[in-house]
Amino acid sequence: MRKCRSLHTARKLHSHRQDQKWHDKHCKKAHFSTALKASPFGGASHAKGIVLEITEVEAKQPNSATSGSVSESS
Repeated sequence: MRKCRSLHTARKLHSHRQDQKWHDKHCKKAHFSTALKASPFGGASHAKGIVLEITEVEAKQPNSATSGSVSESS
């Protein structure tokens, strides 16, 4: 079946395109936020892992600084 080509078919063409757009997998994924809810990183583009524990490590003898370290799961 061809698409309508007559003079007064703008509404039908537009509404049919809107209906068919939701059958596209990429369009649905972009417009519904279920992918962000299912992702453990929550849509963060630069995330490397999930922080499990934050610990502070004291430096050795001549230095008195404390540095933070993180254990993560990737």
